[in-house]
Amino acid sequence: MGRQAWQRLKQKPAITLRKDRLVFGLLAFLWLLAASLLPTLYAPRFVAAQVKSNLSSSVTSESAAHVWMAQDRGLFKKYGLEAQFILMPRNPLAVAALVAGEIDAAIIGPGHLFNAGLSGADLIGIANFHQKLDFRLNARPEIKKPEDLRGKRVAISGPGSTSHLVSMLSLQGMNIDPVQARISFLTIPGTEVNRRIALETNAVDATTLRGAMGDLYGNKGYPVLYNMKKTGATLPQNMMVTTRRIAAAKPQVIEGYLKALVEAIALTLDPANKELVSKLIASKLRLSNPPEVEESYNSVIDSFERAPHPSLEGMKRLQKILTQVNSKISEVRVENIIDSSFMNKLESSGFMQSLYKK
Repeated sequence: MGRQAWQRLKQKPAITLRKDRLVFGLLAFLWLLAASLLPTLYAPRFVAAQVKSNLSSSVTSESAAHVWMAQDRGLFKKYGLEAQFILMPRNPLAVAALVAGEIDAAIIGPGHLFNAGLSGADLIGIANFHQKLDFRLNARPEIKKPEDLRGKRVAISGPGSTSHLVSMLSLQGMNIDPVQARISFLTIPGTEVNRRIALETNAVDATTLRGAMGDLYGNKGYPVLYNMKKTGATLPQNMMVTTRRIAAAKPQVIEGYLKALVEAIALTLDPANKELVSKLIASKLRLSNPPEVEESYNSVIDSFERAPHPSLEGMKRLQKILTQVNSKISEVRVENIIDSSFMNKLESSGFMQSLYKK
């Protein structure tokens, strides 16, 4: 700074200097205020306070791909949930946890809704993620044809479970009466993984496996005696359920779960996400062979319902099959164990259309 300029500054009135400092201080304050507000203004929607909640399922096959996607993409947080996913080894445990209020929702086989209805529990199915029966009946290597199943043991996860129903339908498709053929249904508690281990260790003689896993075991030497997928048959499977009490007390939680899972289905089915979906499948199912991953991916995208409405007609068909196992199931009024209002709301609000607007 030159001497003359310095002299002029020294001669500047004190009041002007005070004004300059005031302006500078005001500008600094505004800058700091803006800096503190920007993160709030531009933060993602799901940074807001989250509702803590528990969701459970016993599904470990590729039919859980929508749950994996929702977790990976942060969709539960997006819709206001700090969700803890609990892998329940058996569906009846999930039902008991729902009734006790320990979890808010579960993904279970719809047969358990009928059992809950018989016991007086207020469970309701609000979404049905799968309808196509993409299953294989796999047997031990020494069992080459349907007739070889006489006197054998077929593993199921429990009476009235999806694995039980599919086993019964597979035997019917092969014209085998399990009573006359002295075929016993052996309960192997837990997930499909437990039944696969039982098959491999000769603890059982046959079991049903979903989609690509059934084909994979067929290639490993466990013959596919019946391919349910080829029949084109449909039946409700893997339903999201809650209780009427929870649905009334926490509708935003149930809607949040439903939105997250439905959006996850849309992302899973989008061809642009094939690489991500394949990575999730490979990681969760521990697949390292690319052809096996590709087969599982194709099974996934062919199995999900885009708009997973609970089906009254489908549940009535399921009831008829379950009645063969337990005649008292016929006493359950199907209309009392499903609730379409949450899915109807997603449709009427335009949420469903927005996911597939491409």
